[in-house]
Amino acid sequence: MVMKQYFRLILLAALMCISANIFAKNPLVVGIAEERAETKATAMRSYVDAISRAGNVPMIIADSKDPRKMAIALGKVDILLLIGGEDVAPAYYGEKPIPELGEVNAQRDTFEMALLKEAVKQHKPILGICRGLQIINVFFGGTLYQDLPSQYADHSVNHSSGSRIFKAVHGIKIAKDSRLYQVIQIDSIGVNSSHHQAVKSLAPGFRVAARCTDGVVEAIESDKYPVAAVQFHPERISVGDEPVFKKFFEQMMTLSGADKPTKGVCNSKKR
Repeated sequence: MVMKQYFRLILLAALMCISANIFAKNPLVVGIAEERAETKATAMRSYVDAISRAGNVPMIIADSKDPRKMAIALGKVDILLLIGGEDVAPAYYGEKPIPELGEVNAQRDTFEMALLKEAVKQHKPILGICRGLQIINVFFGGTLYQDLPSQYADHSVNHSSGSRIFKAVHGIKIAKDSRLYQVIQIDSIGVNSSHHQAVKSLAPGFRVAARCTDGVVEAIESDKYPVAAVQFHPERISVGDEPVFKKFFEQMMTLSGADKPTKGVCNSKKR
């Protein structure tokens, strides 16, 4: 009798363990496109930490300059994240550089364009932050303001906050029908800001998910492909003044739209 009860307890424990494994949330493997520095394949620690704090696994995708290896690397991740950095070269959206254009990184532009092309080929969900938003918009057919202070009429907001990157410096209005609103459940919030470029013409198949109080686009998303991006830096304020932005990294698939059927593949410009 004692032995039977013992084996029943073992069986019950095993079943509970199996059930826990089945219903536990598997962490996402998030592929972070490297910054394409001259001597290191790196990404800022703030991105890695934000992804880890949300229970997911960060993995840096390095530029091997080999399309086959890039495809293999992308195949190992659940979602691609493009992060902040230099200006996107205006040649990619059919413009000549103006004097106010900032530093560009030609190798990084080439790498990220190729990475986006392969991600679309694999139908891999994509998220972007700051420069990530800008190059996503350009890849899918949109254009940018090369320099907001010299090209954008409304100067009521300073979008280059410098050392205040860990603090909210201006407000944004989030569309209630957007996935960003679905994730953070707030339609108006303060964000940080560290950019001088922004969306000028929105890529076909995309919609604006949030705007700054001066009208500058702060978030975009598509229903035709699982992709979304924000202009601000949620990784810098997810543990600071606005911990609500931790949800950006906890619900990356929902934000990208990967958990919903798409309405058809969004066509990018041929590169």
